Amino acid sequence: MALIALSRRLRRTPFSEGVEAAGVKGYTVYNRMLLPTVFRTVQEDYRHLKEAVQLWDVACERQVELRGPDATRLMQMLTPRDLRNMQVGQCYYVPIVDETGGMLNDPVAVKLAEDRWWISIADSDLLLWVKGIAYGYRLDVLVDEPDVSPLGVQGPKADDVMADVFGDAVRDIRFFRFAMLEFQGRKRARAIPSRAALRFMSKAVISGCRCGTP
Repeated sequence: MALIALSRRLRRTPFSEGVEAAGVKGYTVYNRMLLPTVFRTVQEDYRHLKEAVQLWDVACERQVELRGPDATRLMQMLTPRDLRNMQVGQCYYVPIVDETGGMLNDPVAVKLAEDRWWISIADSDLLLWVKGIAYGYRLDVLVDEPDVSPLGVQGPKADDVMADVFGDAVRDIRFFRFAMLEFQGRKRARAIPSRAALRFMSKAVISGCRCGTP
């Protein structure tokens, strides 16, 4: 199989050196970034995931940030899902559709504050679409890509590993919620877990989402 040729158009992640040291054998491309796919074999990696725990470099799962007085208005304009009852600290699955109702992206929206949202996107140029809507409607909102990089901790032992790092408070986070947790003396960790997966986003910030039923 042909190799991926690295160039300035393809971004490495903050974790690429660690991934390479761990013996990664294959990548795919996602949001113009490297996404590791295989370390031993597909079969061995899958079995290990089902029985133990894995740390995944999913920095390619980029965020689109909406910040400002019209952030909530813009967020609602992007999706047919009713967000009026969504609270700060919650995460919603929000299909993003175009003017015909066609699906553009199926991300998770993270409500950080009444005037600040993250859209945790799948593979697409959604940032450009959101910027276009904001500009076209002259909304008072800043739309950009924050400097955060998700890590995935997945498998049946994920909760145990993250409790060792952040304490047992991780176990109390409800599905589709997030919490600020202390990491290396700073309360700058945002955790959003699931039954078998925890997402953490790292810069000096580490953050993520507990996915299940909202």
